[in-house]
Amino acid sequence: MGKSWLRNYVIKRLIYSVIIAWGILTITFILIRVNPSSPADEYLANLAATGQDPVQVKAAIEARYGLDKPIYEQYIDYMGNLLQGNLGWSFSTSMPVTELIKKHWIYSFQLILLSSLFAAFLGILIGIYSAVKQYTKTDYAFTFFSFIGISIPNFWLGVMLILVFSVQLGIFKTYYDTTLSLFSIDNLKALVLPVMTLGTGMLAGYVRYTRSNMLDNLRKTFVTTARAKGLPERTVIGKHVFRNAMLPLITIIMFDLGSIVFGGAYITEIVFNIPGLGQISFNAIFANDYPVVMAVTLIVTFMVLLVNLISDITYTYLDPRIRYD
Repeated sequence: MGKSWLRNYVIKRLIYSVIIAWGILTITFILIRVNPSSPADEYLANLAATGQDPVQVKAAIEARYGLDKPIYEQYIDYMGNLLQGNLGWSFSTSMPVTELIKKHWIYSFQLILLSSLFAAFLGILIGIYSAVKQYTKTDYAFTFFSFIGISIPNFWLGVMLILVFSVQLGIFKTYYDTTLSLFSIDNLKALVLPVMTLGTGMLAGYVRYTRSNMLDNLRKTFVTTARAKGLPERTVIGKHVFRNAMLPLITIIMFDLGSIVFGGAYITEIVFNIPGLGQISFNAIFANDYPVVMAVTLIVTFMVLLVNLISDITYTYLDPRIRYD
């Protein structure tokens, strides 16, 4: 049968993912429309000086975007457009939502990618070293700082980094410069503080999880057997211990990736004024820009579902004993 069971599992998970995404979209659609305010409200404050009738203007705006229809008709229209690849029209920016997403997604992607690589690479290396050097001064120091890293809120850390490295020392700018080329050294420099802000909590967690998993595997009999065979300690740690310790870490890494997409990256973008999906969705919420909120919710939902699927598939390659049939 080969890997036919894996193919069937992936197909089944994709079907479930579509159902889950549809449910989340439906709930989000209803929740944002039971809000008593309207997208037209932001225009009304500027009408007093023009002599226009605010009621008539509000009615015209809502009719233009179909917001005067019953909610079930709005839902049918939205789902019909979505199935055709049409994410709607942004009320606050007066441009298609698809174009808005194309313009801003890269800023979120680079922040999340660099933060994840920074946290995973350093966190796992420090966790391995801390486990191998258990109960040494270095181990105690890493353990102490990992507890601090886990406890610090992202928004507080971001503000503190700006105050120290931008305001006091003048090493970095206090804001993200969108005029920089994405593939330049200056852009990487501009992302140092945001990446540290978003990645510190994850890095501290990876240190703790890696150390714990490594210590658990170091005490098992297969490690004693490998050492008795005369294998070099580097081989014992890298090939035998770390490979077994890595399996639970996949779940943690994938979970963290999903959580920073939902929360951490949004907060970091706001603190550093990075014009990513978090920033535009934050602005869209306060502007009652329904189509943008729905589009970002859809993207984030599928990203989280995809990450979970990838983690499950990765298990089967790290441990051939795992099957989903």
